[in-house]
Amino acid sequence: MKKWIFLGVLVLTFLAAGVWAVKTYFFSQGAPVMVQIRPGQTGNEVARLLRAKGVIRSELLFKIILRVTGSNKDLKAGRFDLRRNTPDFEVIACIKNGKCTHYEKITFLEGWRSEEMAEELAEHGVTDAREFINLVRAQDLEGKLFPSTYLFADNTPPQKVIDEMTGQYEKKIAPLFKRYPTQLSERQVLTLASIVEREAVVHDERPKIAAVYLNRFYMGKRLEADPTVQYALGFALRENRYWKRGLTYKDLKLDSPYNTYRNVGLPPGPICNPSVKSVEAVLNPQPNFDALFFVADNTGRHVFSRTFHEHTQHIKRIRGR
Repeated sequence: MKKWIFLGVLVLTFLAAGVWAVKTYFFSQGAPVMVQIRPGQTGNEVARLLRAKGVIRSELLFKIILRVTGSNKDLKAGRFDLRRNTPDFEVIACIKNGKCTHYEKITFLEGWRSEEMAEELAEHGVTDAREFINLVRAQDLEGKLFPSTYLFADNTPPQKVIDEMTGQYEKKIAPLFKRYPTQLSERQVLTLASIVEREAVVHDERPKIAAVYLNRFYMGKRLEADPTVQYALGFALRENRYWKRGLTYKDLKLDSPYNTYRNVGLPPGPICNPSVKSVEAVLNPQPNFDALFFVADNTGRHVFSRTFHEHTQHIKRIRGR
């Protein structure tokens, strides 16, 4: 009797182990894996790819299901976030309906110009850089491409990317114009805010920097803002970057409507895409702040002056002259 009980327990143990093994092998999903299906790939090629990635167990079974369900032509191209050892029907449905589409996480930094954004998009395979820039320029959207983190799928139409970014601008920045009434136009505010964005390092200085530029603007003085020259210069080949460091005297003489060392008033438009903080600073500058000059003090902060004489003295002290 004890022998039969022992054999029964042994058989049940083997059966349980077998069920567990089958479930683990065929039905337990494993680690995440990204799969890229290219345009024009056949069902056979997709099956081979999925098998190689460990998403499916059997190419033959997957191809049979594709044929039976008529899904051969419904598989979309793109990158998909799947898991190893996923049931075939689930894999097919996921690719067909796009629910497992891979989205690239793209972060646009505050103060980037549209070209920098375009390059970031192209680098991640989201959209064509040249098409993106052409649309931005045609619609005059520099300054309205809200800097933030977005999720975009591969080969997203550039207009759709732009709509997403300008949509965030409408949500985050546009309401500020109602909160802080101003005699400046929206474009003027964005243009000044873009300069403040490129100048400011410390958040609490933005209202002061904005006040300086507003003081100069209303007095009819040239803004003499380095970032406007950097924008006009474009891509610095020697530095392999935008926003050239260490402007020279020759740079400051550049003949460009964006050069605020040569031209009185504001440049033709924004030089970058500013943050909410910089727009707020222009709309709500430091009150009763009559400084007309500032210079970086090598710590990320600035020293502000009311007169040119004070300004030159601060420069000598900071530079050790």
